[in-house]
Amino acid sequence: MEIVFLNRFERAEGVADAERGQVFIGEDQGIWTAGWHVLADAGEREQDTWYEGMSWEELLAAFRFGVARKMREGFRPLLDGMLEEAPFWERRPPMPALLQCYADRIDKEEALAPLRSWRRAKAVEEKRAAYMIATNRELQLLAVFVPRTEAELLQIPGFGKMKVEKYGAELLGLLRDLPRDHAFPLDWVEAAVSGEALADWTFRQREEKYGRDLASVQEKKKLLTGIRQGRTLAELEQELGVPRRVLAERIDRLDEEGYDVLPLVERELAELDGEELSQAEAALRELGDRYLKPLYQRLYGAREAAAQEAERHYEKLRLLRIRFRRARVQAV
Repeated sequence: MEIVFLNRFERAEGVADAERGQVFIGEDQGIWTAGWHVLADAGEREQDTWYEGMSWEELLAAFRFGVARKMREGFRPLLDGMLEEAPFWERRPPMPALLQCYADRIDKEEALAPLRSWRRAKAVEEKRAAYMIATNRELQLLAVFVPRTEAELLQIPGFGKMKVEKYGAELLGLLRDLPRDHAFPLDWVEAAVSGEALADWTFRQREEKYGRDLASVQEKKKLLTGIRQGRTLAELEQELGVPRRVLAERIDRLDEEGYDVLPLVERELAELDGEELSQAEAALRELGDRYLKPLYQRLYGAREAAAQEAERHYEKLRLLRIRFRRARVQAV
């Protein structure tokens, strides 16, 4: 195997206690390998393989996740800037990150319960995803810092003027009776977060991020394999454990990235009524293929539809849009 990248890491309490290892990327006849070597004093090497295969994209995702995990364990690279342009553990992050670090260390499950109930009710009322109302992290910040006024609420990351105007009164009502033993503004948080706590939190965020990236690459690989093997959307939904709506969105992205998903699209649209197909193609030519909502309104009207029915309509529109785009490219 030819080594194409190598970097040494150390974790040390003192010089005598130093632990050493190295990350590597190698290639042998088109097969990429990435992993970790433990460097023992006697020169012996214990290898932990993070990836072996032909996908450079998957290799990079596995490599970054592995590096982030080693950094969280306390190892530091000889060459800096592997995951970012500058070593993030040596920089003081902006205030929003410090607030999140502080809040993530505090258990507020009891205070979070009514906030989550409020979010669920709002999501149903507005027919929007719950995270678009408020993310889990935003609710955690509310439960920890307990703003009492709109001015204080504006200091919480994620709560800008529009969101405060829309939800501020309701949220402040939910928070009114919660105890609070600190003051606003929240600049005191910077001194309250130790360097050790910040480093642990920062590495955890990086490990989770690169873990998600790796899972996303692996899921894409499984999806592409399923498409090549002639799976239907229903079969892919069962095999991957992903809702059809999410699958349709991912297939749409794969098409935008240049992958051939047309065989699956043709299979799914094979039983589509000819008149509906003609109407959809006419709407795409007239309205364009950038936005789905105008197409939905043209084809299915502005009437209220059950959530499942609406999802199936949007699923069809995504597939029809892919077919329309492919036909347009082939005609050029």
